[in-house]
Amino acid sequence: MKILTANFDDQYQLIDSGNGYKLEHFGNNIVARPDTNCVWKRQKPETEWLKANAIFKASFSNPGWEFKNSFKEPWIISYNKLKTEGICKNPIKIQLRATISKNLGIFPEQSAHWLWFSKLIAGAKQQPNVLNLFAYTGAATLCAAAAGAKVCHVDAAKSAVTWANKNQEMSGLQDAPIRWIVDDCTKFVMREIKRGVKYDGIIMDPPAFGRDQKGKVFEFEKQICNLLELCKQLLSSEPLFFIFNGYSMGYSSTVLKNLVQDYFKTQKSNRIEFGELQISEIGQDRNLPCSLYARF
Repeated sequence: MKILTANFDDQYQLIDSGNGYKLEHFGNNIVARPDTNCVWKRQKPETEWLKANAIFKASFSNPGWEFKNSFKEPWIISYNKLKTEGICKNPIKIQLRATISKNLGIFPEQSAHWLWFSKLIAGAKQQPNVLNLFAYTGAATLCAAAAGAKVCHVDAAKSAVTWANKNQEMSGLQDAPIRWIVDDCTKFVMREIKRGVKYDGIIMDPPAFGRDQKGKVFEFEKQICNLLELCKQLLSSEPLFFIFNGYSMGYSSTVLKNLVQDYFKTQKSNRIEFGELQISEIGQDRNLPCSLYARF
């Protein structure tokens, strides 16, 4: 098992965590949000937590955000690693919003994947075709496109895809070859198989439970095996990479690794990495576990 940590620069920092909350610096704002993993004690003084200008109150009766006058919008952060590594000319820009679900439009721990697959794409002999499923607001999509891939971005939420379009514009990637698809991921993959499409890289980030705009439900335990079987049929014979993330499922990362091994018995399957995506606290010898992954 391998731990991967977020590789943002000072645009994002985990300042402290504990007592059921995490304190994060996102660009111009400092945010305090609930996190059920943070059962330990806080290490920073209360004065640090009072600097938060956006606080999500986890009240059972009336959950929601509280903002101070210092809260600044529009709210944009940059992911600069691809630029500093010489993979692309401009940073990836992500617009953040304080949503009713406490999410902000980015999962910083996923940056542990972005540089990894971008280097693979940039080093490919031919332009790779990449599929991003459950793709949310498009940070991974934009990194793949900036590195030189053709990308198909699929999410069941039209609002998320619209948000991703905005991030594309801000990142200067208007001309990048990206297909934006609002659809159920499983249905879309089935149609791609019928069309004979192949992908050199697949990123999938399925929820434990999700519902699209038409009310169709995705339940991980009931549907993940079928989706993996379909993705196997979409992946090219000489794939660059496959990434499988998992959130809030109560499983070990070994479960994700075993699933990938079941469906991708290729010459690369013996090189499956699996483990946790984590975020390191600034100035502390402590990490916050965020999600599971398996990749090859």
